[in-house]
Amino acid sequence: MATMTMASDAAEPVTRFDALFAQFYPELFGLVYRILGDRMETEDTLQEAFLKLADEPDLQARPDTEVAAWLRRVGMNLAFNRIRSARRARARLERVGRLERTDNEAAERDLSGPSDVVVRSEERAAVRRALAEVPERQRECLLLRHSGYSYVEIAATLGIAIGSVGVLLARAEHAFRAHYGRLEEER
Repeated sequence: MATMTMASDAAEPVTRFDALFAQFYPELFGLVYRILGDRMETEDTLQEAFLKLADEPDLQARPDTEVAAWLRRVGMNLAFNRIRSARRARARLERVGRLERTDNEAAERDLSGPSDVVVRSEERAAVRRALAEVPERQRECLLLRHSGYSYVEIAATLGIAIGSVGVLLARAEHAFRAHYGRLEEER
């Protein structure tokens, strides 16, 4: 790795990886946190993504836009993998009778706090459930757009034509509204 600049006279030189980490970590944190909803899980996921980047010196030499797209894709994939793994683990535990937790029990525990915290928690859970029902490609497009990424950045991340982003986004918003509306009716 080539040395880019000196952070200070006494400090180690800033490498390309260090610069990429400093540049992209904050925006990736926001994106991955929107998927996982847990700070520690988000930090673990981003650590894994940046470790993958550290193992790819050729990728680090590419333009920032390509590295950013790659990091967004890897971060989202890792986040969705964590969700799937957690879901499978819960299902295994439930099947063997080790976990007998219902949504009612969780709601009862949440009722001990202020009502606005409960309402926000329920709304976040409903949004996550509705997002989980949106087709994966559409869900990714929606998450990227609502995380502030441009159509160009979304296209690069998802590996699609820029002109397809708008259509995919419109379909994603329609699907999300339908699923969220159904969940609201059920409550």
